[in-house]
Amino acid sequence: MVHNSKVVGAYVVSGLFILFPGIILYGMTVGFRVSEKTITRQIAQQESVTSDHKGLYYQIPLLKTTQFISWEIIETISYSNYHSDDQAQFNFYLTQPAFQIASEKPGWIAKALLPLIKKSKKVVIDENCINFPEIPKMLEKYFSPIHPVDMCESHKKGTLLSSKTIVMENTIQIEEYWKPNPNFESEKVIYDRYNRTIDELKQSKNS
Repeated sequence: MVHNSKVVGAYVVSGLFILFPGIILYGMTVGFRVSEKTITRQIAQQESVTSDHKGLYYQIPLLKTTQFISWEIIETISYSNYHSDDQAQFNFYLTQPAFQIASEKPGWIAKALLPLIKKSKKVVIDENCINFPEIPKMLEKYFSPIHPVDMCESHKKGTLLSSKTIVMENTIQIEEYWKPNPNFESEKVIYDRYNRTIDELKQSKNS
């Protein structure tokens, strides 16, 4: 009996070693299909930002809430894109916490996080948010001056060292090698009520 169990176990392990690489190879070559229902659900859970003459509306479906940021309570706005982070973001520093507009009864995640959010005078909107690239245009209507921001700028791309084009059947692949940008600013002030620089803002936060 023990001998037979060992044999069966060996076959199972061998089968798994064959099966998993096959699944991975299939996904890389053919691709895994994502159902339309799954895509719709993902879009429904995606954060979004809109604006009107009153302020910004930052919708967070996961927390069943929308943060309303009145134009009057915005003191500072910065844009950050640190190479240690996965994504760029706009940081809003407020004179008082944003107003929370609940869309429905909050779940357990919302109940755990909302008390912290309600007290915070900082709102962070990252680049996965719908309408993220439109935020500067939203701000230009109500603030002056607004410092421009290049969202395509990267610390990795300073000087192009070399470029190689590879043609494979029906595809064209371009490989570029860049020297890092020494003048890249990881965080920039987009707007500040008192026209402070990023260094002055950091000093005020630490004081």
